[in-house]
Amino acid sequence: MKNRLITRYCFFLLGLFLVTLGNSFTILSGAGNGIWTAASLGIDRVTDLPLNVILFSIGCLVILANIILQGHFSWFYLSGELVFVFFFSELIQFFVRHLSFLHGYMTSEGARVLLVLLGIVVVCLGTSFYQRANLWMYPTDSLTDILASRFFDGNVWKGQLLAFLPAVLIIILVFFREGEWVGIQIGTVLALVANGELIAFFHKYAFPFLKHN
Repeated sequence: MKNRLITRYCFFLLGLFLVTLGNSFTILSGAGNGIWTAASLGIDRVTDLPLNVILFSIGCLVILANIILQGHFSWFYLSGELVFVFFFSELIQFFVRHLSFLHGYMTSEGARVLLVLLGIVVVCLGTSFYQRANLWMYPTDSLTDILASRFFDGNVWKGQLLAFLPAVLIIILVFFREGEWVGIQIGTVLALVANGELIAFFHKYAFPFLKHN
């Protein structure tokens, strides 16, 4: 049985809050980020544009790519994903700015790893909430699903690899420009390895009354 719409909206908003908070933790840890966040940090390094502007711009470009790949669009999903991207970008900027005091505690590799682990867990919990609420998703999540369905007979793993390609190219270009891997460290590996399992775990055990709607 599906959840009431008010329940879905509440968990969507909670999921958005947690995903942005968790991403902020990974950024502040300096111990690595997810692929798309790392690409955004690389662009930030090269251009000095505000991070929220970069995140919003990337989100809008991915929304456009999704529309082209699908060949059609829904005003409901288009407006919802634009709102998602806007608040995603602004909240990450807000949290990174107002939690910057955490830098003072990142005096050891252990502290950085602990914070990036916390960030990954919080991101996965938030992702579980907004996926089950099934109102809107971050456009890169939608891109993975679209690519998997269109080119790989529903194989999400292959769809995700292709969806990562633009971000990986950005990361490589930034490396050649800056001489270092911006945003790529142990946290990146941990996120790639653990995200799927953690999200599945939270689907099952975190507020199990919240169904896949």
